[in-house]
Amino acid sequence: MKCPRCGSEHVAEILYGMPAFDDDLKQKLDKKEVYLGGCCISEISPRYHCNNCKKDFGSTPLFFGKDGQEDYRDAITSVCFSDGGFFHGHIQITIERADAGIRAEVFPRFSVESIPFAVTEEEWRDLLDALYGKLFLHEWKKNFDDPDILDGEQWSLRLGLNGGRRRLYHGSNDYPQYWDELKALFRPFFNTAGVEME
Repeated sequence: MKCPRCGSEHVAEILYGMPAFDDDLKQKLDKKEVYLGGCCISEISPRYHCNNCKKDFGSTPLFFGKDGQEDYRDAITSVCFSDGGFFHGHIQITIERADAGIRAEVFPRFSVESIPFAVTEEEWRDLLDALYGKLFLHEWKKNFDDPDILDGEQWSLRLGLNGGRRRLYHGSNDYPQYWDELKALFRPFFNTAGVEME
């Protein structure tokens, strides 16, 4: 567990409601393992507090769609992850849900030919649950850029949502706090296609 904003692992669980102060709770508060969140709680209340940057995170991944609040995990229809650079090429995977099922398409480095394969409903749900429940994707900033490095590595994560909506996260030589975990999510899919990730 680490903060999606600053990367600190000094994270406390938020306790809501009127606390029953006892020795155990006092010790956890002193060690900053627990953070008091007040008496009001809602479905979007965050679950964790970063003791380093003082930001809260871990809220339910809801956004306001045309019909009111929607959960990202229910609204996403496609996920596309790309990573690479000018000298060593890009790899890309697109996973798309349609009426006919869930299909993946992998493009190896320096190739215009894709490798298609089927993805199970369980794999799809596990991917979305990990993106929002473990990597806290909805709490990331959208752009990661280090302007002092030329060429290098560029990456993107594009999400298609129902109604033709889109979400884009991308970077050039700069990365989210959960970068290694993000790549680990997609590695099994690339392995299925026989494509190696760096």
